[in-house]
Amino acid sequence: MDEKRTPMEAEVQELPPRRDPSCPEDFYGTAAKPRPRRSHTWFWICAGLFVIVVCTFSVVAALSHVRVENRDGSWVLAMKSTEMTQAQEDPIRDLEVPDENKYVSNQNKEAGGVRVPLSSGHGQPLTPAEVYAKAAPAVVCVQVEGYYGTASYTGVVIRDDGYILSATEGLNNAAGITVSFFDGTELPARRVGEERTSGVCLLKVEAQGLQTVGFCGDQELTVGQSVFCICNPYGRIIPNVFYQGILSASRSVAIGGLEFTLLKTSLRFNEAGSGCPVLDAYGRVLGLTTPIGKRIVAGEDPCFAVSAADLANIVCAFDSADQADGFWLGLEIGEIPEEYQYLYGFPGRLWIEDVAVGSAAYGVLFQYDVITAVDGVDVSVYAELEQAISAHKPGEHVELTIFRSGKWYKISLPVLTR
Repeated sequence: MDEKRTPMEAEVQELPPRRDPSCPEDFYGTAAKPRPRRSHTWFWICAGLFVIVVCTFSVVAALSHVRVENRDGSWVLAMKSTEMTQAQEDPIRDLEVPDENKYVSNQNKEAGGVRVPLSSGHGQPLTPAEVYAKAAPAVVCVQVEGYYGTASYTGVVIRDDGYILSATEGLNNAAGITVSFFDGTELPARRVGEERTSGVCLLKVEAQGLQTVGFCGDQELTVGQSVFCICNPYGRIIPNVFYQGILSASRSVAIGGLEFTLLKTSLRFNEAGSGCPVLDAYGRVLGLTTPIGKRIVAGEDPCFAVSAADLANIVCAFDSADQADGFWLGLEIGEIPEEYQYLYGFPGRLWIEDVAVGSAAYGVLFQYDVITAVDGVDVSVYAELEQAISAHKPGEHVELTIFRSGKWYKISLPVLTR
């Protein structure tokens, strides 16, 4: 007779077998014990201390290269200049000039007795519209094709057989020069002469019967008088843009051993650019805008114009056999912008913008190399550099001190003729 289990009778359960200590905890189906949580406190403490040390070192290193300056009433941070101390003079390296470089100077300096046409003002002053109608047909757009792209400048026709006065930059490595006239005609041009201190340049195109404009012969300049400017800041897209302003200043300035009468107008240089004629109320040219302002005002590019009287003397010197042209090393030199100077703390204020192909410096010096001294004499503005080089004759060597990527170099370059 089968025994029946009563509800009050406890059920008999089998106990699990004895667990072998060498087996995992859940080998027999038992729940694993929770592992104790590891503490990462010391790891985060060490990581925090490491970050603090690195940040402190970075701040100290940055402050050692930063200075606090008061500029226009506000305090700003600027990088300290890297000055060449006696300890740094020892590792100055000499740059060797390769022998295969051979520079060919400009053999076509003869301008054929070109003279700037002078005229005197008489009668009633012209209206702005009449000034533009009179001078605009003689203003041209100069397109310079170089290795770094194409740039647009302005020029003015001074003789009906194709002589054009401009102030173009970057002509040393120019692959081609094209002149666009008021009626849309485009002709190739060649450089006839160039005065490097002022930046004035004379071009020649093969054409006849071109319309010219007269230059102010009496040189009657009054600060505050109305002046006009025709320029090509947008190239051939929008030619002969017309501006009206006032004559802000007129001053005689000595640069590089030469003396120029400079005109300052109310126009900005980025509006006018190089080679733009500054006109008076009679439609005569008072001056020509050039990049000469960068050579006398550090860190700025003001709209300065060389006076008509100086332009006449410069053009007359182009066809002179004994033209003094010894301020040339095969380098296009410019002043470092003020914002770069304060941001990076360059040891000098002049750097190389371009190197002429075939010159002794070609392939040795590069764009943005900083020039700090000439023949051991520190230079800070373009006028000082030209004055130091002007003491040499063509063929003599000039020693430049160059700063590049934290290192100092010296190079001896010959003075070239154009």
